[in-house]
Amino acid sequence: MELAQWKKKLDVWFNDKEPEMFSLLERIVNMDSFSHDGGDVNKLGETLTAWMAEAGFRTARLPKQPSPPDERWMDGLGNTFCARSHAEEAGPGVAFIGHMDTVFPAGTAAARPFRLDRAADRATGPGVLDMKGGLVINMFVARALKELDLMPVPMTLTFSPDEELGSPSTTPLLGRVLNGAHAVLCTEPGYPGGGVSVERKGSGHLFLEIRGKAAHAGRNYEDGASAILELAHKILAFNEHLDLASGTTVNTGLISGGISANSVAPNAQARIHCTFKTVEAGRRLVEEIRADVAKTFIPGTSSHVSGGLRLYPLTFTPKVQALWELAQQAGEALGRPVECIRSKGAAESGYCASILNLPTLCSLGPEGTGLHSDAEYITPSTLLPRAKLVALTALQAAHAFDASPEVQL
Repeated sequence: MELAQWKKKLDVWFNDKEPEMFSLLERIVNMDSFSHDGGDVNKLGETLTAWMAEAGFRTARLPKQPSPPDERWMDGLGNTFCARSHAEEAGPGVAFIGHMDTVFPAGTAAARPFRLDRAADRATGPGVLDMKGGLVINMFVARALKELDLMPVPMTLTFSPDEELGSPSTTPLLGRVLNGAHAVLCTEPGYPGGGVSVERKGSGHLFLEIRGKAAHAGRNYEDGASAILELAHKILAFNEHLDLASGTTVNTGLISGGISANSVAPNAQARIHCTFKTVEAGRRLVEEIRADVAKTFIPGTSSHVSGGLRLYPLTFTPKVQALWELAQQAGEALGRPVECIRSKGAAESGYCASILNLPTLCSLGPEGTGLHSDAEYITPSTLLPRAKLVALTALQAAHAFDASPEVQL
């Protein structure tokens, strides 16, 4: 079937679906799903997969992998959810991926609920852009392609609980669920003007804990060992790896420690975030940070760091380029040209391209801006066109790409 014929069928199917799409979007935006609140995230996952089950998909709440011994905080994360058009044995086929978690704590949805302003062409609410609008697109596209019986291969949707934390629990599951897919489409926020990402940086997340020795800061300072002072030295050491020209950033974004202003601090903690352009650069950077942690600047202190490379970079491989060209054709057929974007942010799409070696595109979601802020919004008029763009790109990919060779993980 020609691209124009697919478009015609999709136009008819989507003709009366926009109110239903915004109804679902309002429902899920008004559900809190802060990354660290696994219970709330799982409630959202159950809501999404119940909708997919009604659309005829096989759904599952995937068992969590054991948390690393030094990262027990991951026990509180939610589960990854999955929806398949076929039995798992049929393979992943074309995959649509996205994350359920947001950066907004519990109570935000009630304080700042979904609002649709047609006159201003703006819809707001926590996570409306990053990335609940993208989840709605994935769900409706998969339903459309199933009901129209257009897809010649299986479809797999994943809903992850911890992307905003670097997907520490999700990545191993993506490796199992998506290995061997034909192509992967990620509906992270789209860029205004038709922007679609063919490149993204990778990111690392590390947690540093330092132990010192408490002492009265005036009477017997010399008997103590300041964990905060040790942390200060380490932060300056980390900053030496900053290289904006090559796309490498290192940011110590959260710190805490001490017991009182007149006590030598017996403890200190910090969370470090870093970004990089290649897998090799990321691995090297994490090793350098770990080497800095291993050094002791203040005698009597000890340090431990957990975490590491989390989200992998999306690189412009020949497979990514081939899928991008299909998206271009889809955009032309829709009369809405797409623009090639090289994003500075990281996403789960990078793992699919860099590690699983799959044709992958990102930023296919609705357009908007202000993500991670109270000013976050989507442009409602882009929701339907972006859904059709994803659908047409997926259909072309299903015909253009065979199942990829599985990668040994």
